[in-house]
Amino acid sequence: MPDFHHLQHDFKLWQLNLRLSRHLRGPFRREEDGFIYASGALRYLKDVEKLHMQLFRKPLLGWLTWVYRFRAAQLMTLLLSPSGELVGYSLCMFNAAEASEHIVHEVYVGIAPTYQGRGLSIKLRRAVAESYNHGHLSAISTLAGVDDIKALRSAQKAGYAITKFSAKPPAHYLVHPLTRRF
Repeated sequence: MPDFHHLQHDFKLWQLNLRLSRHLRGPFRREEDGFIYASGALRYLKDVEKLHMQLFRKPLLGWLTWVYRFRAAQLMTLLLSPSGELVGYSLCMFNAAEASEHIVHEVYVGIAPTYQGRGLSIKLRRAVAESYNHGHLSAISTLAGVDDIKALRSAQKAGYAITKFSAKPPAHYLVHPLTRRF
């Protein structure tokens, strides 16, 4: 059973994400090469959770799932087939260390196994950056594990640059700058 301090920490992160993601971006939808890149929707949350479990072999954090229940359109980006089937997703969140710098963190990117190897994660990451690049944020950050060369290359090809190394977990910290106007 989680201790009180852990629950309190999760609740503070939940509140932070709800507050900072309010009106973060408008709805968007873009078609490219027969795929649809769109802002998240609550009706896809269960599909995202299933695909996430398949890819990462662990469920989404409970408090993060609740954030997406309220802010799917602002923090989830979906990659859909022409028929509307979920092919991939990008999940963003705010963390306390980056919030004051107006940085949103791309915590997960997942592409269904049958669609991997087609460069879709790069296009999805570019769509995420485009959707947030309207002046409210200064950057998008992400982590790529030191052994996860695919994630590192995907992020770099999408415009992210390594800015530092994270010791826990051992990972490259990457940042994609955005146009900050406010």
